[in-house]
Amino acid sequence: MATLFTFIILAYGWTNIMVFGTSIIQIWREFWQRKSPNFLGKLFSCPMCLGTWVGFLLSFIFQSFGWDTPISNIGAGVSNLPVDVFIVTIFLDGIFTSGAVWILHNLEEMFERLGSGE
Repeated sequence: MATLFTFIILAYGWTNIMVFGTSIIQIWREFWQRKSPNFLGKLFSCPMCLGTWVGFLLSFIFQSFGWDTPISNIGAGVSNLPVDVFIVTIFLDGIFTSGAVWILHNLEEMFERLGSGE
């Protein structure tokens, strides 16, 4: 349960910083919106889209260190996964992360609307 919570909070925080962060991150995001408006520009403006890629990367990092991920934790919790299971787990973790980030993003927006009286 701690792994699941840690994974989701890391993914949400990382995605939120990349999509909504100011200062250095904003310069990076604007650069990609100019250079690749149809792919990277859109990717860095969509929490659901970027959350998928953050999930892929987090899954790869977690599994490389032998840590469980939300999907690998469902199975036997084997840390030495065969390559094919390793890749499938990364893919499924990315999908899971996209959904988790999207849910948290929408909850945050709902609370912001309720707090502003809309």
